[in-house]
Amino acid sequence: MKIALVTNFLYPDGLGGTELYCYQLANALIAHGNEVYWFVPNFNESETISGERGKGIKVIKFACVDNEKKTGIDIIAGSFTREMRSRDIRIAHFNEFGGDEGISTGLLAATKRAGIATVVTLHLASYICKTGTLHVGGKQPCNGRIIVERCSSCYLFSNKTSSAWLDLGLTGFFEKIIRNRTVQSLPKLKNLISAVNLKGVFISSIRDHADRIVSLTNWFRDVLLINGIDGHKIIYIPQVSPEPGQEMLFQSKVDRNGYVFVGRINKEKGVDLLLEIATKLKKHLPGVVIDLYGPYTPIDALPHTNISNLTSFDNIRYKGILDSGKVLEVMNKYKAVILPSRVGEMAPLIIMEANKLKVPVIASDVPGSAELIGQYDCGLIFEYGSADDLFEKIKGIEDNIHDFSFRQPKENNFYFTAKKYEEVYVESLKLYDIN
Repeated sequence: MKIALVTNFLYPDGLGGTELYCYQLANALIAHGNEVYWFVPNFNESETISGERGKGIKVIKFACVDNEKKTGIDIIAGSFTREMRSRDIRIAHFNEFGGDEGISTGLLAATKRAGIATVVTLHLASYICKTGTLHVGGKQPCNGRIIVERCSSCYLFSNKTSSAWLDLGLTGFFEKIIRNRTVQSLPKLKNLISAVNLKGVFISSIRDHADRIVSLTNWFRDVLLINGIDGHKIIYIPQVSPEPGQEMLFQSKVDRNGYVFVGRINKEKGVDLLLEIATKLKKHLPGVVIDLYGPYTPIDALPHTNISNLTSFDNIRYKGILDSGKVLEVMNKYKAVILPSRVGEMAPLIIMEANKLKVPVIASDVPGSAELIGQYDCGLIFEYGSADDLFEKIKGIEDNIHDFSFRQPKENNFYFTAKKYEEVYVESLKLYDIN
């Protein structure tokens, strides 16, 4: 088969989980005898550039503007589908969506209209949640159903005061008020409601224009169902473990010390909770350190990116950006990985990596993390947004009071995942009478 993977950025130009997932999937599909193309926008350029990445991945950076630098969905879609047809590619596997100038649901719709089979894998919970937390008022777990009044109120009041219970109460109270049409017409609320409505539009576009939708977790499959996606379109393909044998490099016994965080250094990822327990750690668990690896680019206009006291403690240590090839080696040196996210995680690959190494994970109670840790018994879940409970979980690891089984998933690596995707592609092609 000829398969096009579609994202906004390539690996390793983009170092997110989506890019890494696609890179490893592409290599596995090629190993199965498929021809794989990776389509990304050639932003602001009228020229399409072809190349190659890795071992046989054909890269197509398709033009996003015309010769007069004009852009729009018709220009982008025309460029995209033209490149697909010229190579006789009949499967477009969308793994990412962004702004209208790149990979959008408008491009997905145009691709289906062009008679090209469409498969979508959704890697981010934020596609359906305006706050990205999947917690009503920043406190109560949410089922993910898009309800304009509730979602708008939640966005206004989540994490706005020092009390999560007060935020939840304000969210519920204002949800009733915002049902009033006059209130909805107020300029600022009108803009917010429009933004929330776009989440519904996104889901509707996926429902109408994706032939098959892949969910990496069971909980997100339920979110799709509750938002009106037909169950027969949804395929569960679980998150993937590291490649076979990769963990064998680090099987020799090591003295594991301290704790590690790997990810973007900001408040959305819960790094502020680590700083909040620094003094308490110093007092009750002297010698315990938490090392932070990841990009830190604070922007004053985006408060969630700015952590003013990042370097104020000697037991919370910022170690810079970690090369993706070093993640397993570094992770193996620590007693546990900490994932204190305030945003909904779909299915963090780092949990699967830690499970393979038998390094426990301490994660906040967000659906994706909770599902994986429960499924593989590979760590502890602490109360969402609670620095005190996070401290208690670290103390439990230090006191050695927990046993983990680190259950390993069967046939859960990219070799087998590629086989599952091949089945999805074949089923999608049948809708177009294409073999």
